[in-house]
Parts: sequence; C-alpha cells; structure tokens
Amino acid sequence: MAGTHPARHAGVVLIVEDDVLLRLITASNLREAGFEVVEVANAAEAVIVLNSMAVDVMLTDVNMRGNMNGLALAKWVHGHGLDTRIIMTSDTVQSLGEASTRIFWPSPTTVMKWNGC
Repeated sequence: MAGTHPARHAGVVLIVEDDVLLRLITASNLREAGFEVVEVANAAEAVIVLNSMAVDVMLTDVNMRGNMNGLALAKWVHGHGLDTRIIMTSDTVQSLGEASTRIFWPSPTTVMKWNGC
C-alpha cells in the first residue's frame, strides 16, 4: 500500500524499576520511539527475562528492593557474557566504585528535584 511503512523496530529494552509509575512512563515513551519493551520490578525478575531472551539494552535502577540491586545485576549481566548494554539510574548520589566508568544517568525524579519541581 502506498504511503504506509512497516513499524520500525529499534531493539529490545528491559526496564528494571521498582517504582511502578516511573516504569510505566518510561516504557510508554520507549514504545512510542519504536522499541520493544519488557518491564520488570526487580533484579530477580530481570534475571529470568535475561535467561530467556536477547535484550539489547537494560535500563535499571541502582537502588532496588530484594537480594540484588542494580549494580549487582549489572555485574551478573557482565559475568554471564551477555551482549546487553546497561544504563543505570538512581535518585540518590552515591559512589559507584568500579562501575564509575560506566554510563550513569540520574533518574527523572532526581532531575526534577535539581530543577526545583
């Protein structure tokens, strides 16, 4: 059909975020941008997804409830040799130790605090 284009697939993004509202908003924005999005609330759920499918990018909160935080999850991904890019976010300032050379983004709630919202 003239004038129609197939949906563009930009890759698979795994969102690991325990804040439900933040996870839903982020997922919606990424889907609108053409990404396939998988949402989970904690690292244990992320490990199940990562063991079952290829993920291009994992967007994870550093501070999560449970036995594994975002830094430990990132180490798990690297330790298992997965070809998954990792973007970590946090609403608190902290030392990242050996992960300090990785990409680290403040969470949207932190950016709003910085801007006086």
